[in-house]
Amino acid sequence: MCIIYSGLAIKVCLYDQSDHIPMHTEEKIFYTEDDYRDFLSRQGWTCLREFDGYRNIDSMDDLRHDAIYRGVS
Repeated sequence: MCIIYSGLAIKVCLYDQSDHIPMHTEEKIFYTEDDYRDFLSRQGWTCLREFDGYRNIDSMDDLRHDAIYRGVS
């Protein structure tokens, strides 16, 4: 028996470090809270923020499918 797990796909806007100008977006898929935490840790971020908003996302449960986010240090 094969079990297929669906993930949560979002887009993350990556910036040029020197100018803070958006360079491109990258699609990320998270399957577990640990995936989300590992991604944040590797980027040096504490959470994600909605690209066009002010809401910080501390948990994978608060992410919205296909939304665009940016990292918060």
